[in-house]
Amino acid sequence: MKEEKYWILLSKKLTGEADAAELELLDQLISSNPEWKSIMENLLELWHSKPIAFKPAHNQKGEDAYLVHVNRLKEKAPDFKTYASQLAHDLNGQPLARKKPFYKNWITYACATLLAISVSLYPVLSSKKGHKEIATVKGPANEISINPGSRTKITLPDGSQVWINSGSKLTYTDFFKGSTRDVQLDGEAYFDVVKDAAHPFIVHTWGIDIKVLGTAFDVKAYKAEPVVEATLIHGSIEVINQNRPGAPGVMLKPHEKLIYKKYLVADDRDQRADVTSPPGADSYSITIKPLAKNKADTEIPETAWVYNKLSFEDERFEDLARKMERWYDLKIIFENEKLKENRVSGSFVNETVDEALNELKFLLPFKYTINNKEVKIMRK
Repeated sequence: MKEEKYWILLSKKLTGEADAAELELLDQLISSNPEWKSIMENLLELWHSKPIAFKPAHNQKGEDAYLVHVNRLKEKAPDFKTYASQLAHDLNGQPLARKKPFYKNWITYACATLLAISVSLYPVLSSKKGHKEIATVKGPANEISINPGSRTKITLPDGSQVWINSGSKLTYTDFFKGSTRDVQLDGEAYFDVVKDAAHPFIVHTWGIDIKVLGTAFDVKAYKAEPVVEATLIHGSIEVINQNRPGAPGVMLKPHEKLIYKKYLVADDRDQRADVTSPPGADSYSITIKPLAKNKADTEIPETAWVYNKLSFEDERFEDLARKMERWYDLKIIFENEKLKENRVSGSFVNETVDEALNELKFLLPFKYTINNKEVKIMRK
């Protein structure tokens, strides 16, 4: 209830309709919820830097617009009418003056709707790297694209949390209109899904679908890469091969990684002794690899990125370079093909690209040059 009151009061503050008592109530709400202050300051800055000209509408068209915005706000706050009507009696039990009838203030509530939507996307549009834009958001299908060199965390409409890695795109529609909660992923994301047995959560990727009820797992599925990986941390997931309609799904246990190959490569160097392939594996092969159970999530290469750590274990230099391209937003070019096949293990946390490359030079025989955002790797 407090949160919805906060949005309505903040929208009135932005439109200049809040009186002294309402502003005092807003200050009280912020005092009891300090994290709302920074959100308000950012939205005020955005509001004043990019003013929106609203024209009062007292005709039928204006009333229709009002109803559309109110209905949208109801989706965010089912008891919207109750919250709005109670605002006038929330300060010391005294009624607050109302400048206009509720139904005339459609602009204020339209703003409240936009603010509520903005806050649901606030983590996406915020960055620790100054004012650099790290994502773009498109509607109505809610498409979130994360720029190279950035990572972010969002909360989906059902309360599930998603960490989205560099160069990734997540798309989702209205979770509450169908029997399933569907998202489309191109890239890498870590999901912590809220359990809802009546509405299974499904991640659609390149070649496989991942079905869950409530669990935490990582999915790496970049369109340009030949392999899709699903790493289960806890709970259970079912992986369905889109190329085998009707075939039973593959169930994963905690601390297992499923590797789906979109196609076989001529010289497959990614196989390990601890990887088991199911009988009859074809060009759409699926293998399951157990993860080390004595490692914390921050140390597992598949999930370390969620904790702002680029971790790699016995990885080909070429594959690591691809990760570094997204991590640092640059292009890496190998001038020696053999260097690509060298394997390396380690991690980067706060290193610059220069520091990271210099650390790798202690492990591998190469030198490099950097020109703007292009790195050339050469043999010593």
